[in-house]
Amino acid sequence: MTEEKLQKLLDRTAQFHTAVQRHVQSLLPAPNQRFVIAFQSGLLSLEHAVSALVLFDQGLFSSAIALTRPQFESLVRGVWLLHAASDNWVNKLSEPLTMESAKRANEGEGLAEMLKQLEANPTAPAGIVAQLREYKEVTWKAMNSYAHGGLHPLSRKLTGYPAQLIYDVIRNSNAVVALTAQLQSILTGMPENMGPVRQMHRDFVDVLPIINQS
Repeated sequence: MTEEKLQKLLDRTAQFHTAVQRHVQSLLPAPNQRFVIAFQSGLLSLEHAVSALVLFDQGLFSSAIALTRPQFESLVRGVWLLHAASDNWVNKLSEPLTMESAKRANEGEGLAEMLKQLEANPTAPAGIVAQLREYKEVTWKAMNSYAHGGLHPLSRKLTGYPAQLIYDVIRNSNAVVALTAQLQSILTGMPENMGPVRQMHRDFVDVLPIINQS
């Protein structure tokens, strides 16, 4: 792995983000409370991804990697809201922010429980849910360490960040972006909006791990 190859990945990832943002900005969720709040969760995931890319480009690797956890978690929450959340949870997470509504929402399902409910729901896309589960199994402990200032970032502050590590983290983040673009398109209720996402998967195959589409 060379610094030149890593810089090329950063440049191509910025182009990928621009294409995703252009597409997502053209979308509106179907007029249904469940779809609307899931769409907002997807937008939050994309915001974390863009912010992480800016930090990666500035060499602020610890902070950038820390953002991959909420990026991933926001995507899972969006998929969960669409396919597995109860109407009660959809209502709770759609409320205006107050001290009381925040307290109720903070008592909500964690990532492990959301994935468990998705896996148990026959209407959830099995391929996507399997990818989310695999991503969690591979990356979750490290993401938590970066989010909480644990051993991983403390050690890397002493030893530095190998280019291969940053390269792999960015590609994994791109995979989450690709899945989020897919989610946002589905939430419009218009199948034709998946067309541009499939094209982006072809155009930017060089910056993406294999992404299964449904």
